[in-house]
Amino acid sequence: MGKGGDFERDISKDLTVWLTGKKKPYKFWRMPGSGGLATIHEECVDLSGDIRSLDEDGRFLTDIFSIECKNGYPSTSFWQHFKNIKTFHIKSFWIQCCNDAEKSGKHPMLIYRKKGKNPIVGIDLVTFSMISYRVISILKLSSIILNWNDNTSSIVFFDYKDFFEMVKPDDIKEIFNG
Repeated sequence: MGKGGDFERDISKDLTVWLTGKKKPYKFWRMPGSGGLATIHEECVDLSGDIRSLDEDGRFLTDIFSIECKNGYPSTSFWQHFKNIKTFHIKSFWIQCCNDAEKSGKHPMLIYRKKGKNPIVGIDLVTFSMISYRVISILKLSSIILNWNDNTSSIVFFDYKDFFEMVKPDDIKEIFNG
C-alpha cells in the first residue's frame, strides 16, 4: 500500500470485497479532492472523510461513518501517547477525523498504517459500545484504547483485517439503522 491516494484506493478495494465478496465492481473509492476545499465547504458536509460510496449498495457505510485514511508517518509511535509531544500524529489524525464526522453528523473511523506495519482501524468508544452489543465476539479481538486528558474523544484501535472479518455489513446496517 502506498502513501495517500494509493492507500485510500487500497482501502476502497478492501471495503468493496468486505461488502460484496468480490473485487469488482467497486462500491467505494477515494473522495475526489480528498482534503480539498470541497470536503470542508459548509454545503458539502456529507462529503466527509477520504472514502465515498460509488452507489447505493455501499452508501449505508459512508452515511454512518466519516472514514479518514492515514498512511506513513514513520516517526509516529504509540509511545508518544505517554509523553507530552505536541506533534503526536495519531492524536491529530483522530481530532481531524472527529471534527469531520461531527460536521457531517457521522461517526468517526480512522484507518491508519505506519510504514512496514499492518493497518489498524480506530472508532470512538460510543461506536465501539454499539458494535460490541451486537457483535459480542469483537470483545475477543486485541485492541488499544487511547485516552487523553483533554476533551479529545477516546479511540479504540483494532487490527484492520480482524475488525472487518468480525464486523459484517449486515451488523453495521442493523446497529445503525435498527
